[in-house]
Amino acid sequence: MTEQNNLSKVMAIHTDMLQTNHYCYFELAYTRYTDWIVWICSNAREQDPNRKVLLQGQGSTPEEACADAVSRYEQEQSI
Repeated sequence: MTEQNNLSKVMAIHTDMLQTNHYCYFELAYTRYTDWIVWICSNAREQDPNRKVLLQGQGSTPEEACADAVSRYEQEQSI
């Protein structure tokens, strides 16, 4: 079995979340101010102003942003 890269791990987490929340969405984006960011939210802000950010991370590459997100998510899950 090959080891998953962090982007694949984020996508797997999102797939699991979709089993119970069909409205949660994944986004990976780049901006000049934040470099790469990744997050999964419970719902679109336009549809739910009280949406929750379920996973988030930031880094200088997409892989670093996903590594940060996976690390934060695993820490939150272990609490």
